[in-house]
Amino acid sequence: MEIFLRDKEYNWKLHKGTLQELQKEFDLRQISIGYGASIGDRVSIGYGVSIKKLDIFTKEYIYIQLGILPDEKGYFTMYKAVTENLTDFYSGKYQYKLNKGDSCKAERNQDIECGENCWHFTNLWKAIAFADKRPHKIISAKIHIDDILSVYDKVRVRKFSNVKVVDINF
Repeated sequence: MEIFLRDKEYNWKLHKGTLQELQKEFDLRQISIGYGASIGDRVSIGYGVSIKKLDIFTKEYIYIQLGILPDEKGYFTMYKAVTENLTDFYSGKYQYKLNKGDSCKAERNQDIECGENCWHFTNLWKAIAFADKRPHKIISAKIHIDDILSVYDKVRVRKFSNVKVVDINF
């Protein structure tokens, strides 16, 4: 086995040997090597690596997932494909209203991707792709980062405002 470990001055040093021969170094650094690993909210490995819980409710993470950034007040412009009469594709019952918005009572929960009586929005290109060849309109809405409940290739939101129809026939 060969492994680089940092010493107390943060210099990297190559250690070679069998697991038994390197065990003293591992014990000094509280490193455990086995057949599996469990990483929870925080892990620290030796002198040189620190892995922390990823905060998905940041503008950086949302940018990585959707490629959009918020304005200076924390509002994203996000998009959704809807029917030509501005109802949702899923049930056909929810009516989006121009220049309006809506809200629901829900808590952030990254384990819930869909449902829970809230709404989904995404970036423009994914909204267009979702519409596919069905008759549709693309709407945009303003969504504050604090109103995002889960983040995937779309976001689930508890509140949105200022619905507009987006002209994509350019």
